[in-house]
Amino acid sequence: MPPPKVEATPRLLAPMRDAVHGQGKRLRPALLMLVCETLGGPVEEALPVAAAIELMHNFTLVHDDIIDHDDLRRGGPTIRKKWGDDIALLTGDSLLGTRSPHLPLIAQRFTDAIIELCNGQALDCEFERRDDVTVAAYLDMIAGKTARLFSLCAEIGARLASATEPQIKLLRQFGEQLGLGFQVQDDLLDITVAQKILGKDFGSDVRRRKRTFLYVHVMTHGAPRYRECLQKLFQKPEILPTDILTAQRIFYESGAIVAADTAMRRRLQQARHCLGELESMVLTNELSELIDTIARRNM
Repeated sequence: MPPPKVEATPRLLAPMRDAVHGQGKRLRPALLMLVCETLGGPVEEALPVAAAIELMHNFTLVHDDIIDHDDLRRGGPTIRKKWGDDIALLTGDSLLGTRSPHLPLIAQRFTDAIIELCNGQALDCEFERRDDVTVAAYLDMIAGKTARLFSLCAEIGARLASATEPQIKLLRQFGEQLGLGFQVQDDLLDITVAQKILGKDFGSDVRRRKRTFLYVHVMTHGAPRYRECLQKLFQKPEILPTDILTAQRIFYESGAIVAADTAMRRRLQQARHCLGELESMVLTNELSELIDTIARRNM
């Protein structure tokens, strides 16, 4: 006899709906389904797995907002802002639970990815107290966060389509490079796009003293005057809106903005290279269009 289904209580159901019904891009489930479709897999069967991926992604966002004390997400109040930290924590936990007929296939990979995501988040928190973070260390950290979830989507989409191991390997690499480029781009958008367009707090990374690609690049390659100014700014007990604008000016003048844009495009080009190797096996037009969509995004 199958175990009875456990339904969320009304106390959790409302914030759970809030978390998943926002203006999210749904890139990760789209990536999973595009990979599955590209390889001739059963797209209808991939749908519940893609939904599980989106729930998993929202779990990380809800918890990230608790850790970062963020009040704005996707143009509206965060779950913690609207419902309080306690309910937000339980909401994130509830989103992580999923049911799928493909659970035996995805369970171990979900588990591995969750551990890596948590490790990446722990590193991200640790980096906020360090000034010796290198670009390589930063890339390793986001490889365990953003890029790990992208590579998971590409891999599961490939496995649902019964792909060959060489195809799975290429698509895993494709997803990782796509995710690395996406995160570096996120660092850029946080400090270069207006809040009403971005849908979250402008300069929130600076306010949280995050060691983003921009910060790390300044501390590694910037002129001494930029390094000293940025370091003093990040050591302030309170980051003011004027401080965020000062950080933005430093990022522009030091060349960090250009370096981040170059690094983002290089990663997206690496993702295209993976598709180029895959094209001898399948048509990859829609996956290539996904790269174009990410390259053009402003939110």
